[in-house]
Amino acid sequence: MKYPCSLIQDLLPLYHDGVCSEESRNIIENHLAECSSCKNYYHSLCEPDEIFAVPQNVELEMKKAASFRSIKRRIRTKQILAILFAFIIFAATGFSIVGFLKKSDQVISYDDNISVSMTDGSLTVRLQGSQANYLKIKKVESEHNGKMNTYLFFYMSGTKWDDIVTNDDVFSEYVLCADDKGAEYIDCVFYYTGDYTGIESMDIDNLQKVIDNSVLLWSK
Repeated sequence: MKYPCSLIQDLLPLYHDGVCSEESRNIIENHLAECSSCKNYYHSLCEPDEIFAVPQNVELEMKKAASFRSIKRRIRTKQILAILFAFIIFAATGFSIVGFLKKSDQVISYDDNISVSMTDGSLTVRLQGSQANYLKIKKVESEHNGKMNTYLFFYMSGTKWDDIVTNDDVFSEYVLCADDKGAEYIDCVFYYTGDYTGIESMDIDNLQKVIDNSVLLWSK
């Protein structure tokens, strides 16, 4: 049976791609053996399709690739710089906070963390969980009912940094009054964080107000 060329040419793309049936393949091959027109058409299908071929400019493509790599490097550099900048800001802020805490002097409040004892003839104060960088000490003598009493008032100050970094199990000791400075004549030791102005010359009534606002840490 002879088939029209239009039908064969419609089937040639399928034949060319190898997806037609065995029966169609035999029909097409028999037709191509006899029809030069369809054979030429088939050969045109087998030739490379130059219509859609896009010639590549190697130099241009290399420039594009280099430009893309350059952009990636710049982005990566910016990311690294951003991380370094953030780290520097964080470190600077941390150092500033630490510096501020180390310079922030504050009076150490009494909270069962301070004790006084007589050790080897000297009055010694023991501080728990912090460090003192300054001691305010005043020795006050006052006569009451014909008896002369000698009081020792003191307070300590430290930094917020010491409060943060010093463990509660750590103790520090300081001498309030040495044995050769008359420690044996002290009758009472008070921890007082108020105003020390004129405390040495106060009368007994005003001195009693100071005592009432103090913590008795040691007495004979």
